[in-house]
Amino acid sequence: MGWWDEKPMRLIQTNLREIDAKLDIDEYMRSLEEFSVNVLLFNVGGIVANYPSALEFHYVNPNLKDDFAGKVIERVHEKGMKFIARFDFSRLNEVCALPNPDWLYRSVEGEIVNYNGQVHTCINGFYQQEYSLQILREVAERYPIDGIFFNMHGYVTHDYSYNYYGICQCGSCQKRFFEYTGHERLPMKEDPNDPVFRDYEKFRTDTVRELFLKRVEVVKSINPHIAVCNYTHSGTDIFRKESNTGINRPLPEWNYSATENVRTVRGTWDGMAVSNSAVHFVDYAMRHTAVSPHLTGLRLAQNLVNGGWLDYYVIGTLINQDDRLCFDLVKDIFRFHKENEDYYTNLKSLAEVCLVVPESSSIYGSKDELKGIMRILAENHVTYDLLHDNELQSPLIDEKLGRYKLLILADQRSMSDSAVEAVDRFVEQGGKLLATGFTSTCDLKGHPLGHIRLQSIGTTEFVLKPKVQGAYFRIREEDKSILQNFESIDLVYLYGEALECKLEEGASGFFGLIPSCMFGPPEKCYFTQETDTPGLIYNRYGNGESAYIPWGIGSHYEKLSNHGHARLLMAALRDVLGQREPLQVTASPLVEVSFHKGPSRRLVSAVNVSGQLGTAFHAPIPVRDIRFTIQADSEPSRIYGLRRPGDIPYVYNDGQVSLCLDELELFETIVIED
Repeated sequence: MGWWDEKPMRLIQTNLREIDAKLDIDEYMRSLEEFSVNVLLFNVGGIVANYPSALEFHYVNPNLKDDFAGKVIERVHEKGMKFIARFDFSRLNEVCALPNPDWLYRSVEGEIVNYNGQVHTCINGFYQQEYSLQILREVAERYPIDGIFFNMHGYVTHDYSYNYYGICQCGSCQKRFFEYTGHERLPMKEDPNDPVFRDYEKFRTDTVRELFLKRVEVVKSINPHIAVCNYTHSGTDIFRKESNTGINRPLPEWNYSATENVRTVRGTWDGMAVSNSAVHFVDYAMRHTAVSPHLTGLRLAQNLVNGGWLDYYVIGTLINQDDRLCFDLVKDIFRFHKENEDYYTNLKSLAEVCLVVPESSSIYGSKDELKGIMRILAENHVTYDLLHDNELQSPLIDEKLGRYKLLILADQRSMSDSAVEAVDRFVEQGGKLLATGFTSTCDLKGHPLGHIRLQSIGTTEFVLKPKVQGAYFRIREEDKSILQNFESIDLVYLYGEALECKLEEGASGFFGLIPSCMFGPPEKCYFTQETDTPGLIYNRYGNGESAYIPWGIGSHYEKLSNHGHARLLMAALRDVLGQREPLQVTASPLVEVSFHKGPSRRLVSAVNVSGQLGTAFHAPIPVRDIRFTIQADSEPSRIYGLRRPGDIPYVYNDGQVSLCLDELELFETIVIED
């Protein structure tokens, strides 16, 4: 077992500037200790070498007076901390780059990108493919580093001002793309409707993985005990993710970012450590000012209760920040973790629902479908795990899916034949499936196939209904005899593409599509046509059953959070598929819950997300009288909280434990001792 597997750690990344090479190392170390840090991530090389490199094209920090990195590594180890060395090979100082034009990225106009004297390199050029290995070898042989992290590992097409330069057109890319696909030209734009671009997507993924594994091999050959920390899973020991803010992203902020990141890793790759960084600053251009302290606190709390590392990232050092408002909260959460880390070590999820992350379908906007469904589940206190869709191709997928009672595919368009077969097997053997959108209508590369490939959902043929205004689904009286909470709702709106599906024998449909109706002027607002085209399809398949919503119900909820869409999805889950949660919660929708098992105990964690108001994050409003009911074979020996220590009264009756959490501030973990 590597050091990174022993327990969740507390990491701080100080992304040092060139001028920080002059810092007082004693003061720097004291600042880390104040935050209860046990892992430091620190930039060592790549864009700037913070050590006296002997390599001609490794640009050395002009402010370097001695072996700065070497001294910090020595001091970190004296304090019992681990040291992860950060590298960034995506840019190269112009002094080294301009004499080597074949190493560089080329825009669609054939130009290089020089940003503040740092020139974009190409992942397929000599610098990244070969020279970066020399830099890694020099550091790994010279210093006793504990880990290594690669920043911006991949195809970089934007600068720090978010200017887009297009798909790299350099000679190295052209040569490799031809060898890989046989296409004589590179795509000129990112168009999911272009089959050449879809092939390029696969080429891009495979070449990024190939280079990463080359770098891992170099480092591990020198010292196999160096942890590899990166944004991909192959060859990685610590999966690094970020919860960050982007000034040009759609608003409001995705308040389940840390939950998504941590649960995706922990639900997909067994035993892999996950470190999700709560980024201190607002965006690239606002690196000297911080996001709301309550947003940082929310991100850290979600990391913690889901079994991830605590991870906090600043530009510069903890000493020279110009916005320190969040420091007390960060210190408090880090200190709490230090005092209670045993409770969050070796956690196993007790969720019975698995939601697949449609990463391979993201070119179609399927991540919005995921987000909407995540929010509906969280707001209705359904505990769930996340599974990256790459794992659907794994030879161990049957074992992975066998842990769950219900599987959700959120507009999972791109699927291999083996993935389709695995899902059908899951249902046939007694599992329950909820699928939405255009699930299984494309091959793994995203090429549309014109039919639904999953046999378990009771339909294969469809006609595409384009997005129109004024369309609805009618919830009929016969639907309401099965679906709950629609006594006062007869319609849900449809404002997106949908599939008009031909039902197979044995499948049944709910709702009826109302095509685009008149909506103006008011005198003309009435329906003239209603159809039997279903908005929800139920089917039994083998020993299991499925519910299929052939339109983007999750993306609808992500857009406007309409109550009708949330109720419809929950009705499919509970009333059609009969899913019953092992943890029953009575609380505000603004309370997010998770349910885990540890050694001789179970943990119920709650996070208060009430602080978000539009684009603002304020201190969460305390939520009171949260009630939990948990199935239990025997009476617990003790129940208590970790944030507000003290026993929690409970009632054990007929195989159930009932208890009440009097008040929830930011987060709490309730421990149920067996």
